[in-house]
Amino acid sequence: MKILIVDDEMVPRRVLEKQLSNWGHEVLVAKDGAEALHLFHDQQVKMVITDWVMPGLDGPQLCAEIRKAEADSDNPAFIILLTSKNSSEDLAHGMESGANDFITKPFERLELQARMRNGDCILQLQAELLRKKEEADHLARTDALTQLMNRRAMLDVMRLDEDRMRRERRPLGMVMIDIDKFKNVNDTYGHAIGDLVLQETSKCFAQTIRGGDYVGRWGGEEFLIALPGADIIQCAEVAERCRNRIAALRFPLQDGSVLSVTASFGTASAEGVDRAELLELVNQADKALYWAKDSGRNRVKIYVASADTENTSRS
Repeated sequence: MKILIVDDEMVPRRVLEKQLSNWGHEVLVAKDGAEALHLFHDQQVKMVITDWVMPGLDGPQLCAEIRKAEADSDNPAFIILLTSKNSSEDLAHGMESGANDFITKPFERLELQARMRNGDCILQLQAELLRKKEEADHLARTDALTQLMNRRAMLDVMRLDEDRMRRERRPLGMVMIDIDKFKNVNDTYGHAIGDLVLQETSKCFAQTIRGGDYVGRWGGEEFLIALPGADIIQCAEVAERCRNRIAALRFPLQDGSVLSVTASFGTASAEGVDRAELLELVNQADKALYWAKDSGRNRVKIYVASADTENTSRS
């Protein structure tokens, strides 16, 4: 473990440093609170052992500054105060400042080892809770089958990009995709093959989009690609590349035959002062997808406002 020790007195500082090093820890040393705070910001320190009485920034003040710096952290450092103070008021003040534990000076080696072991257990529990939280967040935002972003995650990220593109006065492009006649695939070949088709087409999207673009499963056999900074022509180019890659996919079947699939694409882009809002932009891409379906599938259509009065049906 990387441990920061803080003491303005040389002899106890060196004794503590030697003991921790003998136990196999990586030790950082600070001679006062200000130097300790600099090291804490600069290094990934998970445990701090600090003297209470120091010139300038003392132990409790250092604790408070560290906790302020960790205000948004889910995995804060473990802080032990070394002190000769033992009144209830002093201990309460130390705890309120952000310390986790105390050791009375001069300390016993076994007591120090026990309190550090307790701190290490707490740090490990914090790390495990953080890992599980991140895992839960990932699961909540990820489509389990394709490992792409789900609809909720796409909307969250797209709203951020919508604001950013407005500020930067750049366009925001959308590509809506639907696997052609996907119901027939499931009905004829089974859901296992259907799932494989969705997984492989997802890989095509992820491998074809530009840097900065992102793709998610919008629902069922529908996918959505968001293209920050892309005008309608760039959207169509990305869609066409995806269309070609999907059309080239081949899925060997148990009877020796080979399945191929196609997809239809609708593209739209918002730019200018009076640009469409996010959900309207998605709706425009969806309308262009309808047009691609009605025109025979396996093609890319661009949303054109003047064509929006057409009555379309989708299958």
